Amino acid sequence: LPIYVSGVVFAAFAGRLPAAPDTSTLAWVTYGVMAVTTAILLVGGTIERMLERAAWVMITFIFLFLTLANVIFVPFSHWVQTASGFVQFGHWPASVDMVLLATLAATAGSGGVGNIAISNWVRDKGYGMGATTGAIPSAFGGRKIQLSAVGNVFDITPENLRRWHLWCKYVYIDQVVLWAGGCFVGMFLNVNLATAIVPPGENLADVAAGAFQAKYMAEQLWSGFWFLALLNGFWILFSTHLGNTDTLIRLVTDILWSAGISRRANSNVGRLYYSLLAGFTVWGAITVQWGSAMTLFKVLGVVAGPVLALGAVQLLIVNRSEERRVGKECRS
Repeated sequence: LPIYVSGVVFAAFAGRLPAAPDTSTLAWVTYGVMAVTTAILLVGGTIERMLERAAWVMITFIFLFLTLANVIFVPFSHWVQTASGFVQFGHWPASVDMVLLATLAATAGSGGVGNIAISNWVRDKGYGMGATTGAIPSAFGGRKIQLSAVGNVFDITPENLRRWHLWCKYVYIDQVVLWAGGCFVGMFLNVNLATAIVPPGENLADVAAGAFQAKYMAEQLWSGFWFLALLNGFWILFSTHLGNTDTLIRLVTDILWSAGISRRANSNVGRLYYSLLAGFTVWGAITVQWGSAMTLFKVLGVVAGPVLALGAVQLLIVNRSEERRVGKECRS
């Protein structure tokens, strides 16, 4: 993702799409994107609070831009054609890339593997029993918060059960209406606009993929869309990169913390989080030289697919066990 972000940033300042001679410049821009991401994760109270504030700005701009561009410039007949894709099944293109398709399933909408970290966000937000377990603090400007090595469960009382059922309603609204609904709307608006202006068969596999939409909108609709579409593409790609970076570090931190590795070393969770952030950032800066953005994305999908499959089963087991515990105590 930082490679794609660098393509958008380059296009905004150079006034053109990046090409092969710009490889060295793009590499330095990529390093800059990774450095900015690291800086954002270093500040802001607790990590989740900083991400939430940044996400609101990004999401607001993205949806306003996409909605207005689609309403004003895309014919209604094309809206119907795009919407029909959600209910069409059984078509399997002969040239489909199975690895890319698996990568889509594992990473689409920052979901898949990213959804495994939702419990971390709930905990750091202080929702439910998360208020009693602590959070991962930021390196600068954050409160000193002790993170529990294990989770807490609530006592079965009428008041706690009432709050439990209310919490479940919030979870369903958040995941089904806001998250799932937002993903469908976001995918629809992006695909609807792209298929209306980008010629069929265009190769979008290189680093300029994030800037193609700006190119065709500026050529076919209005020249001012060059910078507006690039800004929109930047927010989409950068916000995804920011969230994915935090998700990866947060999951690894929690695994090591819960396993007692950091606690046995008399460390603290904040130090562990930021040590991992530094290590993964350096590793990312090295690996961006190993292949194209699409090649690296496919490698991500190959690794993320099994994690998603195993993580989903583990979450189901944990959640069902807690439901049985509550039900058993209620009956007794």
